[in-house]
Amino acid sequence: MSFIYHLKPQNMEGKSLVPLNQMDKEKDLFQNYSKKYIGREELIQQSFPILNCLWNDVVQFSALDPRIIVEELRKYNEDLVLSRKSFYKFSVKDIVSNYEAIVFDRDTSRKDKSFKIEKHEVMKLEVDTYKELEVVPKRTIEYWKKMRDEGGVFLMFPFITHVMVKGLVDTSLAEEISF
Repeated sequence: MSFIYHLKPQNMEGKSLVPLNQMDKEKDLFQNYSKKYIGREELIQQSFPILNCLWNDVVQFSALDPRIIVEELRKYNEDLVLSRKSFYKFSVKDIVSNYEAIVFDRDTSRKDKSFKIEKHEVMKLEVDTYKELEVVPKRTIEYWKKMRDEGGVFLMFPFITHVMVKGLVDTSLAEEISF
């Protein structure tokens, strides 16, 4: 069986993961999560092929278990402090049965540095074709080494395949796992 993963939000309320565009704009949750797009405002204007919705209309999942990511990231960021202490593990079968979802794998060979989402970077999430990652991609490790050596922000999921699920996602379908 294959899985996708989502870090549990701090101070989570309710039983659903909520896309940014459906959050109350006045609440701290929206304010905190929208900050990560400062300087990348073009990204939240992008529309996903197949889903026909904007970046902020989806809940973003990782195709790689966060425990594997954290274990590898600690090699390059010894001062790593996790602000979120648990994550959700969803069966791909449950997601496909209940939601519209795509696999998003950014083409790292592109030279334009734009946030535009290309059709070839997206495919419909299907149980039979989805491949869960088992190791941190080489490109991610190169990025972390660069951040360690040159300074910068250690993003947790760069160059890791994402699964984008449209709309609210019910967490009762998932297993909650602590780090």
